[in-house]
Amino acid sequence: MSRSLRQVLDPARIAVVGASATEGSPGFVLWRNLQSFPGEVVPVSRRAAEIDGVTAYPTLRDVPGQIDLAVVAVPAAAALDVVRDAAAAGVGACVIVSAGFAETGSEGAALQEELVRVARDGGVLLVGPNCLGVQNCDVPLNASLAAGTAAGGGGISVITQSGSYAMALHALSADEGVGFAVAYSSGNRCDVDDAEVIDQLRTDERTQVICAFLESLGDGRHFLDVARRTTRVKPIVLTAVGRSEAGSRAAASHTAALASNRRTWDDVLSGAGVTVARSGLEMLDAARALRGQPLAAGMRAAIITNSGGTGTELSDLLADEGIEVPELSTELQAKLAALLPAYASAANPVDITPIWSRFAELYPAVLEALARSGEVDIVIPVLLHRSAENPDVAQAIAESVAGLRAEGSQVPVFVCWVARRSAWPVTAVLHEAGIPCFEWPARTAKAVGHAARYAQFRRSVAGDGDATLPEPRELPVGVGVDAIVTRDFLVANGIPVVDTIACATSDDAVAAARSTGFPVVAKVDHRTLVHKSDVGGVRVGLTDESAVRSAADELFALVEGARVLVQSQRTGLELVVGGIDEPTFGPVVAFGLGGVLVEVLDDVSFAAAPLSARDAQLLISAPRGSVVLDGVRGSQPVDRAAVESLVRAVGDLLATYPDIAELDLNPVLADANGCIAVDARLIRR
Repeated sequence: MSRSLRQVLDPARIAVVGASATEGSPGFVLWRNLQSFPGEVVPVSRRAAEIDGVTAYPTLRDVPGQIDLAVVAVPAAAALDVVRDAAAAGVGACVIVSAGFAETGSEGAALQEELVRVARDGGVLLVGPNCLGVQNCDVPLNASLAAGTAAGGGGISVITQSGSYAMALHALSADEGVGFAVAYSSGNRCDVDDAEVIDQLRTDERTQVICAFLESLGDGRHFLDVARRTTRVKPIVLTAVGRSEAGSRAAASHTAALASNRRTWDDVLSGAGVTVARSGLEMLDAARALRGQPLAAGMRAAIITNSGGTGTELSDLLADEGIEVPELSTELQAKLAALLPAYASAANPVDITPIWSRFAELYPAVLEALARSGEVDIVIPVLLHRSAENPDVAQAIAESVAGLRAEGSQVPVFVCWVARRSAWPVTAVLHEAGIPCFEWPARTAKAVGHAARYAQFRRSVAGDGDATLPEPRELPVGVGVDAIVTRDFLVANGIPVVDTIACATSDDAVAAARSTGFPVVAKVDHRTLVHKSDVGGVRVGLTDESAVRSAADELFALVEGARVLVQSQRTGLELVVGGIDEPTFGPVVAFGLGGVLVEVLDDVSFAAAPLSARDAQLLISAPRGSVVLDGVRGSQPVDRAAVESLVRAVGDLLATYPDIAELDLNPVLADANGCIAVDARLIRR
């Protein structure tokens, strides 16, 4: 990035513009919140000569010496002059908590645009406006309206457009012992966007995990580029709200009809390595699971419990997250059985039974045996009631994990805690040891699932290069208008489409079938017909000239001015490959199963174009039914390499020609010898 947020997050000297001694006012809250800041804080006020005995200055121009950060709490109409003063005084950055800008309508938007122009001309970086402010919890710096500073030292940095979520961090910090690094409220994001903040946090040593609670992404393509760079070195956990099915736009193709906001966002962001959470709580749980823990080497988990029912519930929930709870080997079970009571279970989950007097001995002993076994990648002790409320058990687990780390074990340990909320302080020793602790199996399984999938992503991108973005070009004349021109254009761009002959008469159709060889398929072709099968516009299995002539006559009668397309009949597994120009992310490739039934099966996945080799592999493996590609009930596996090549060619096409609004290859027929599209529809912007 070309700019630095150092003066926002690590200022040496701060000015509060609009500082006030009037209790309850924004200027009062900011002034009081900054009293814990170890550097100098200067009040700027036109109404007071001093605040709490500290000399106040009427404007930023009047403050002697360098100011790194100005925190601004004045009416919107006055903010423009404050930014002008900041530019004249050489202030590096302004955090504007004031409301009354673009969120209020056209007049506010015009004021905000002028605010940005003045700031950029003067070299002043702007955070906000209409934001809660920023916190650097390790300093501590609380340049925000939040009621207190969240605990530092936790390594979790949070970016949020929602002021309420920024305030909730302090409550979570106090209630669950969660520590944070940076809390950044972006507000209207008039100057600094979220991707720029993430890029800064990518190299911030205090930040181990980046969380983002967003209502929009702004430049989605830029966000993806930054996300891909960042997730290769540290996790991003994102919750995006306002992406309901109601946000889907009307579409002319199967692909676009299936591309709901939520579906495309989830797939595209996950493809970039972003962990997508459904709620703010799930986001912060995932962040805690990823903070300070080794990345799991695989997807096998062991559970230690003193309740069979809770262990079984957690096993089921982990299975929903794609995590296996495997049966342990005979040798390992025998080793564990030697430690356990005779009536305990050494299978997985390992049930040590409610033998209260030995909890502090058995939990760490079993944990160490499992972590050293090589048979599991994750260990989850479940602490219930007496085991949860006994501080000796928590202490023993903390010491056990510390010993495992000292000897080089990289098996992550997560604690599932099921007990009275009033006993939660017992978990402090676990948090201090860097061991994530989650209430109840449902929260535990979700958090562990996110952590395990991120670890899987990190393994998958090792050595994988990003796809190269091609230079944009204009679509040739006729592409998207004429079926034959479109077919030839796709073939020239590496996309296999079956040979097709356009016919104006039934005699032409018979001649075409004769030259192609029977059996053939005949299809109606007219610009007004979006889905041919919906109007009975496809005839298959035509084995002689009479059948072709009869079919052609019927197809010509469907709509005046229609043509008939004749193709040789192919067979294979029906797939759909396509793409759209997605409003946030730009060109996106789609892959699904089912051909004409794709919308009924609703089994489709998306990835941002262009695609790397890894992207293509993940795209075609993502649908629930993708197992059919490997052959089922005696059928031969399809040529996966050919399908991967096809989706990559579609990605390159979409990235090269930005005028393509929608593309449908439906169906694509795949078998052991390759794949080919037998129908193609391209819609220009």
